[in-house]
Amino acid sequence: MVRACSVCGLPLPEGARFCPNCGAAAGPLVETEERKMVTVLFTDLVDSTGLAQRFDAERARDLLGRFFDAASEELIALRGRPEKFIGDAVMAVFGLPHVHEDDALRAVRAGLAIRERVRRLGESLGMVPPLEVRTGIETGEAAVGRSPTGQLLVTGPVVNTAARLQAAAQVGQVLVGQTTYLLTKASVAYGRPRRVRAKGFDVGLEAYGVEDLTPRSARRTIPFVGRAGEQAILGQSLGVASTTGRPVLVTVAGEAGIGKSRLADELAAGVSAAVLILRGQAQAHTDTATFSPAAAIVGDVAGIRARDDPEVIRGRLRELAERTSGDGAAARLTQRLSLLFGLTESRDETAFVPEVQAGFISVIDGLARDHPVLLIFEDVHTLKAPMLDLIERLGVHGQGPRRALIVALARGELLEDRPAWGAVGGNSVLIRLEALSRDESVQLARHAGGGRIDELEATEIAERAGGNPFFIIETTGMLMPAVAGADGRGTRTVPPTVQAVVSARIDALPPRLRDLARHASVFKYAFDLSELTVVDPGATAEELAQLEDCEVVVRDPQPGDPQRWRLRHSTLKDVVYASLPKRERLRLHELVAGYLQAAGHPSLAADHLELAAFAAIDLDPNDRSVPDRAADALLVAGDRARRRMESRTAIDRYERSLALAGAEERWQVREARVLAGKGESHYWLGEYSAATLALTRAVELGEKHDDAFALALALRFLGDVAINFEADVDKAERLLQRSVAAAERLGDPWPMVRSLVFAGWVPWTRERYDEAEKIWRRALETADPRDHWARVRALTALSINHSEMGDREGALQLIDEAGALAEESGDRFSVGNTAVQKARALDDLGRGEEALPWFDRGVSIFTELGARWEIADARAARGIAKRNIGRLDEAEEDLRAAIRIAEELGDRQLPPWTLRNLAKVAELRGDKVAAEELLRQSKDAESRGPH
Repeated sequence: MVRACSVCGLPLPEGARFCPNCGAAAGPLVETEERKMVTVLFTDLVDSTGLAQRFDAERARDLLGRFFDAASEELIALRGRPEKFIGDAVMAVFGLPHVHEDDALRAVRAGLAIRERVRRLGESLGMVPPLEVRTGIETGEAAVGRSPTGQLLVTGPVVNTAARLQAAAQVGQVLVGQTTYLLTKASVAYGRPRRVRAKGFDVGLEAYGVEDLTPRSARRTIPFVGRAGEQAILGQSLGVASTTGRPVLVTVAGEAGIGKSRLADELAAGVSAAVLILRGQAQAHTDTATFSPAAAIVGDVAGIRARDDPEVIRGRLRELAERTSGDGAAARLTQRLSLLFGLTESRDETAFVPEVQAGFISVIDGLARDHPVLLIFEDVHTLKAPMLDLIERLGVHGQGPRRALIVALARGELLEDRPAWGAVGGNSVLIRLEALSRDESVQLARHAGGGRIDELEATEIAERAGGNPFFIIETTGMLMPAVAGADGRGTRTVPPTVQAVVSARIDALPPRLRDLARHASVFKYAFDLSELTVVDPGATAEELAQLEDCEVVVRDPQPGDPQRWRLRHSTLKDVVYASLPKRERLRLHELVAGYLQAAGHPSLAADHLELAAFAAIDLDPNDRSVPDRAADALLVAGDRARRRMESRTAIDRYERSLALAGAEERWQVREARVLAGKGESHYWLGEYSAATLALTRAVELGEKHDDAFALALALRFLGDVAINFEADVDKAERLLQRSVAAAERLGDPWPMVRSLVFAGWVPWTRERYDEAEKIWRRALETADPRDHWARVRALTALSINHSEMGDREGALQLIDEAGALAEESGDRFSVGNTAVQKARALDDLGRGEEALPWFDRGVSIFTELGARWEIADARAARGIAKRNIGRLDEAEEDLRAAIRIAEELGDRQLPPWTLRNLAKVAELRGDKVAAEELLRQSKDAESRGPH
């Protein structure tokens, strides 16, 4: 007997643990029973006996088949499940396989939709009198079990009640029972109740006739139109991830309003009983804007509330770590997760990003090891590079099973900015959502109109909207009046743009609600009532509820209290914000900035000060007070991101600070520091031209205004650019000497040790190893004990130096010390560096086979981090080790890959010695011609290298 999936109903392969279509767990083939709350709908054709007498038998059968098809389509569109076709009647159940809070409302909507559909069917066939149905609906507990064939069966009093209500309904009426009425009375207009005598019931049934849907209820249950193929792809992808244990990354790309979020929501609704749903959305109160979506997921899973104090947050993160990792790893994972909430601060610049990424992946691996997980990331095109890297890494198969479907919702800009998006993973799918067809647009407009849009109006809306579902829904739904006119329609206009739709809706609000919506529009993300009172002291929960009923705000669910809200969509937010006078924008943003600063969120405060500055400049270009405060705040925010190696975020904030700084002739110390930080951020991204421009300008300003901090930072990175990419060691020496001198003036060990580490490479490049040794020893002695990055770098440099000096055992001892410190700090970049240097030290000692696993580890880490120069350096060294033990083909592959990457980066140090070692491979093969050509290329590269 073929087993069927309990969630989607499709057949299960022999021995399957998870359904390949929807990912639900596949239980044993046994008859199970459960009780659940469902809504049952019965509908039948009126006077089907008369129809059979008036029509030929084949025509009557065809008519009945078209009725069943029409009813089934409307039911399925609203997540109903056609259960039985009995004579001329259809029985359907809402709540199988999963119960949803709006099942009863969807059933009422389906009853009305079937009525209208059948009437149109009769009109198309020229039938007189019109074709009509009667419908009965009730909600209640039912016993749900499986037949021997695997079909879900529903039994209980609720089924009989719905059938009796259908029999008692008048022609064309939708009649509901007491429980359905109680669940839907806030969203459905009903006539006066009546008591129905029903066969088999001792007392009469309380029944309510449906008169109409409110505008809001009509729009809550709009069926999903035109995306069946895309839904199937998502379901199959979840099945693959669940059954194989290999994650799948699905990117859904399309313009704003095309239906990306709705597609993900439909998938989540269909599998919510069997799959853990995690949503990564930008939140206001996280410690890092870059990883806000990850923080939202961790906070949700851990049960962290917005107002929890630090000790409560630590406790909940510790519980999550213990639940998702082994005992030995829980403490380390807790520390990593704490970075997301500002509970662990470190001046170790390079550790933050890899630590956060590693911690988040560990949590997901723990959750998705045995059960499927669905991760949905909204607005991915707006995320910063480290968060994008993290999403891509989730889609790469790790050491253990990761039964995860990662759905990334983005506009097309993502693929333009990152054309190789998703390429690093084995299972990656791209879904491009296109505009709906004309027929689909008309269908959606009729659904969105809740029965109040006729064919002509629906066609006009469809033509204006260009197939964009958001435009269609907004144009129809938002302008439907809360109270209809006498004809049931009221006054409607179809504005030419969605902008006009939103403006019309906002202008129709009562003045107090309109003012409250304007005040709320200054928040970048969600807000709670106490936050709203910062900008509107008179705001109340009752007023927010009214704005929710008007569909201006929606609830933004968060674990625990307080309840949060946000404006319903960005178009609405932009229109409402644009209606604020600029003097009011200035006042409100300053209020929010002060609140955020006091709450410990300086980066978010900087964003609001920037918006206040824009308004202030327009009001009075000569008043620099607010713009200067905003530029100061953006510098602080940029430095915060730079220290955490969130380089793209840092550059963005630095550039915004400069934009507010005014004319260049008035730039001073602040701008020198902004440019120095911006230059460093470009350097770490390998953007050396941009780095050089910013750093050079920083030095000019630093010298002019005698700022040692800007000079120490900018000169340090200009020196490294000079030695590695300009191949000018003399210039590098001058620059780094000046950097060290400026750092000495500061009297702070953190900048001092970094300048020393960089400066040591000048004598090393000139093969003055004793001189380099002194500089790096001084750096090690100067380093703060908490400065893991600097200590690891100094020890690694010393190990490399001892290798060159012939002290191979000393080199191994030093790198072992550095490696232990790197492992302790958890910085993946440092771990990779120390692994490669340890491998080199082992190879120098003639222990090549022992060295290879360390090389492999370093290459793997750098590949994972996208550190291309380090990949090239590690592969070159690994190629030499493989050559030394006779694995010539593998050696040549590594060496050629290293040369290719180095040349792409413009590096001048790596190619000469890599080409020399590749020539030795050719010699060992006996190919003297190739060896001579490679040596010639090596000498040519060396002439362009550092000197």
